[in-house]
Amino acid sequence: MVSIYMLLLYSHIFSAILSIGPLFVLLPIVKKMRTAQQGEMSSYIGVFQSTITIVKHAGHVLVVSGILLLWRGGYPWTTSWVVLTVLVMLASIVFLARAFKPTIRTFNTSAYNQAEFTARLHRKTWMYIILLLIMLWLMVAKPILW
Repeated sequence: MVSIYMLLLYSHIFSAILSIGPLFVLLPIVKKMRTAQQGEMSSYIGVFQSTITIVKHAGHVLVVSGILLLWRGGYPWTTSWVVLTVLVMLASIVFLARAFKPTIRTFNTSAYNQAEFTARLHRKTWMYIILLLIMLWLMVAKPILW
């Protein structure tokens, strides 16, 4: 019989995959956006926003399952990898809230410049991926730093 801990662990791992994996799909989309015609951009932006929504909601499951895993696994909240993961998670939440929406809002405005727009989305996508990979490393390696 499968334990509650194993179900939580599976949910946590699956939500981690859904939080990080779709971001890699955004990279070729942004590449296509660089040379896309104005009429195509709306479709690409829609896919971009939908992908961010999936990542965001998977992050909600990731946080809840992580908290439950800490509780069920008996890990103290003061363990270095837990503290650092929470700090990186908070940074990633703030980053996600500020990274993409302001850029996407410039589309079809006088401030819109396709080259700058796509460069910014590309850079911010990589920055978010790096934040999530740091968090993933902390959860997998569980380094004891203090």
